[in-house]
Amino acid sequence: MSPAIFRQAGAPSRRSPPRWRLVASAALLLGAVLGTGPAVAQTVEVKVGDTFSAIATRLAGKGVMWSKVYDARLTGLRDPNIIVPGMRFELVEDGGRRYVKLVGGPDAMASAAPRPAPSMAAATPTPRPAVAPAAPVVPPVAAAADTLVIGVLPNIPAPALLTQYESLKKYLERQGGPKVRIVVPANFKAFFDGTVRGDFDLSVAAPHFARLAQVDARMVPLVMYEPRIPAQFITTAENASATAKDMKGKVVGFANPTSLVAMFGQQWLRQQGLEPGTDYEVRGARTDMGVGRMMLSGEVAGAVMSGGEFRALPPEEAARMRIVEVFTRIPNFIVLGHPRLGTSQLDKLKSQLQAFLADAEDGAAFAKATGITGMVTVSDEVLRELDPHVAPTRRLMGGN
Repeated sequence: MSPAIFRQAGAPSRRSPPRWRLVASAALLLGAVLGTGPAVAQTVEVKVGDTFSAIATRLAGKGVMWSKVYDARLTGLRDPNIIVPGMRFELVEDGGRRYVKLVGGPDAMASAAPRPAPSMAAATPTPRPAVAPAAPVVPPVAAAADTLVIGVLPNIPAPALLTQYESLKKYLERQGGPKVRIVVPANFKAFFDGTVRGDFDLSVAAPHFARLAQVDARMVPLVMYEPRIPAQFITTAENASATAKDMKGKVVGFANPTSLVAMFGQQWLRQQGLEPGTDYEVRGARTDMGVGRMMLSGEVAGAVMSGGEFRALPPEEAARMRIVEVFTRIPNFIVLGHPRLGTSQLDKLKSQLQAFLADAEDGAAFAKATGITGMVTVSDEVLRELDPHVAPTRRLMGGN
C-alpha cells in the first residue's frame, strides 16, 4: 500500500523541524555534483516512497533550518506537516528574503491558503476529557462477511508483524469463526485512515490512535496488551558516557515521530532542557534505513525508541547499542473492534482474545515473539490517561 500523504517529524513551529520525503530534479543533482547550480530555478518533486531530507535542506543547503525558509504567507502550503506526491517546490529569493514556494502539483490550489499547523514537539496538552468528533467521519467500508480483517499498526517491519500475527490468525480460525486476513498498512497515517474509514474489523492500534478512533469513529476498545511499553533513550555502546543533555546541537532519531513514544520522548528531552528544533534536530527513520542503523552510521547521535522497536532490531545492531534510560512506560497497544460487528460478535472476540495467550500452541508462540504477557479489558482509567493526547493526535493525522 502506498501512502498518499507524508507527514514529517514536526509541525510549523520553530521548535520542531519538519521532515519531508522527496526526490530532487536531475538539474539539482547535477548541480550538486559539479558544485554549481543551474541557471533555472531548482525544483523538488515529492514522490511516493522517497526518503530524502527536508525540502529546506535540499533547496537551501545543509544546516539551514526549515523555519528560515518557510513563510506561512508566501510558501503557499497550508500545512507544512502534509505534502502530497507530485507537489513541486522551489527556493525563491526576493529582495534578500529566501523562502520555499509551492509551484505546482496535486492539491496545490487547495494548499494555497496557509495556516500554521500545531507542533507535536510543542504539544504538552492540558488534560481534558475527549470530545465529540470535530469533523464528520468517513462512512465505513463494509467488510466481507466470510472474512475477519485485522489491521495492525506498522511499528516494526511488515514481514515481522505478519509472522507474529500468523499465530493470532490461526488461533481465531481454530475457534470456528470466519477466515482471518492480516493487513499491515504502509505507514501510521495509512493505518489510522484505514481504521477510521472502516477498512478493518479489528485494529491493533497504538494507544493514542485507539482513543482517537474511539472518540471520532466510534470504534470499540476490546483488550489492551500488557505489559506497558518502555519508552527508551538509546545511544551507541561505544558512546558509553553519553546522556540526553549531550544531544544539544545534534540530531536525535525517532523510529516514528507520530508515535506516542515520540511525543513522550520530546517531552522528556524538554525536561532535560532541550527544545526540539532549537537545541536538537528531530529526524524520523527512513524506510530504507531504520533509526538504529541511522545511529550506527552516525546520521543521528541518539534515538528514542519503544521496547518493541528495540526488540525488532537485528541482533548484530542491537548489540552495538545501549539503553541510556527508560524514561517512562506508556499504555500498550489496544485492539479495537468496528461497531458494525455487533455487540454479540464483539463480546465473543473479546473473550477469545483474553484467552489467546493461554493457548499452548499459537498463544505461546505469539507471546514469545512479541513479549506480550496479557490481553486485558481496557479500563476507563487508561482511556482517561490518553485523553490529553487526543487533540494533538487528531491534528497530526490531518484533522482539526
